[in-house]
Amino acid sequence: MSLMSMTGFGRAQGTIADGMIAGVVVRSVNHKYLDVVVRTNTRDEMPELEAAVRASVVDALDRGRVTVQVNLERTGPQPVRVVVNPEAVASLLDQLVELRLPDGVADRVELGQVLSMPGLVSVESVLGGPSDEEIRGVEALASRAVADLVVMRRSEGETLGRRIADDVREIEAFVDWIEPRAEQFRGLILDRLRARLNELVGPDNAVEPERVVQEAAIIADRSDVMEEIVRLRSHVEGFLDRLTSDGAVGRALDFLCQEILRELNTLGSKCREVGVAERLVNAKAALERVREQVQNLE
Repeated sequence: MSLMSMTGFGRAQGTIADGMIAGVVVRSVNHKYLDVVVRTNTRDEMPELEAAVRASVVDALDRGRVTVQVNLERTGPQPVRVVVNPEAVASLLDQLVELRLPDGVADRVELGQVLSMPGLVSVESVLGGPSDEEIRGVEALASRAVADLVVMRRSEGETLGRRIADDVREIEAFVDWIEPRAEQFRGLILDRLRARLNELVGPDNAVEPERVVQEAAIIADRSDVMEEIVRLRSHVEGFLDRLTSDGAVGRALDFLCQEILRELNTLGSKCREVGVAERLVNAKAALERVREQVQNLE
């Protein structure tokens, strides 16, 4: 069995370049399609790095809302460049002169006080965006984290698969029970309808006996559930086959759940014989458990 759930997490960390370490955490939850969100702990946008991380996820997964957190940390001092805004500094000094401060006050204004004003001096990194080496390093870490995520998703998928198979076999047991009784139920319905028609028209009725039997047979035929049983068995067998197949099967299994429910409902509306209703309720309960668990399969 090679099923995968859509919930799990994985992590990896290590050195990606000289003076740079990184950590990658990948989490996934249920989603109809594959939705990947990449976040970093830096203020700068890093589209090249995000694209590389996203590719690692897309290569491994088919469905789920996946969040990737990339944390970058420098282990040494970061080279920076100090940039002074000369126009802003000149404007500030001119305004101080125009204020005509008392003698000696302007002399006590120090350069450090002037430069501490917001917007006059800024510190910028001279490194720019991530280097090719750093991008490759983060991509390798992302692949390791995604691999851990896949292991967890497969483990949970195997557990879900066993539970789902047990519930589907409960539905199969209901089909096995009702199939050999379908003809018997049809005969009971025919006899009951024939007796009812005879009661309605009375012993001295002018209706031919063959006509009564014919009408009863038509009504009984409409209550025949063999077609539903055949389709139910086909859907159940197809369901169990897909549980053992590779790839993303969640959508297909969800569709089969709808088809099985439709056949169970039709069967229940046609056949109201003693013993059917209780077993039908148990089969529907098993199907509901299957449907809930299938929502978590990739």
